[in-house]
Formats: sequence, C-alpha cells, structure tokens
Amino acid sequence: MLTGDRDVAQDLAHDAFVKIGGKVLALRDPDHARAYLFRTVINLCRGRGRKLQRERRALRKLSHSSPVESISASGDDEIWTALLELPIRQRAALFLRYYEDVSEQDAADALNCSLSALKSLINRGLRNLRTVVKEERGE
Repeated sequence: MLTGDRDVAQDLAHDAFVKIGGKVLALRDPDHARAYLFRTVINLCRGRGRKLQRERRALRKLSHSSPVESISASGDDEIWTALLELPIRQRAALFLRYYEDVSEQDAADALNCSLSALKSLINRGLRNLRTVVKEERGE
C-alpha cells in the first residue's frame, strides 16, 4: 500500500528485517519491536520515494519534454490510485490504522509522532482521499 508495487514492498520489508535484525535484542523496550519495524519500513519507503523523485527530475531535465508519469496502480481501482496520491505520512497513518489494524498509540510510535498528530494525519488523509475520489467521479 505504501509503495504501489508488491515486489518493491516485499524487498523493502526484507531490507527492514535485515536492518533491525541485530538491534531488536538491544531495544530498551522489546514490546515496541513491531513499531520499530514499521518505522523502519516507512523510512525505507520515504527514501525510495526521494530517490524516485530525483530520478524523475533528472529524466525531465534530460528529455525537456513532458514530465515522467507518477507511479500508478494497476487496474482502474480509484481508491488505490487515490491512496498513492496521498503524502507518504498520511498514507502510512491510514495503512497502519486501517490495513494493519494497529492501535493508535502503536501507530503513533511507528510514525514517531504524538497521538494527536496521528489523528490529524488520519483525518487529513481521509479528507484528501474523499476529495480525490469525488473529483475522479466528477461529483
């Protein structure tokens, strides 16, 4: 859900497990290992997104033509496409709360933000999602 590509998501999840492999036992609170793993995956996704943005800018400069299309979802699933248009933190907040069914506190820990900031991210994400879907439907 964060990357828009199942294979890339699997690679990032694998990389996250490798990154935290030796660190899990050294955590101050081992109960937060899952949040630590989610945070690592999100950071890897953000890093990948920054890399893709740099590549797109470079391609635009080289081609001097129309900008490179953003990552699109396979098929015509308007919700999926709308999710991919959300900022990464809003997408991550929605992913953790509704797809992974993580508690609000654990999701806030994974995103390294306060509980109220998480609720704000979720509200903004849902509002943006509704707006994009309504625009696509022409409402």
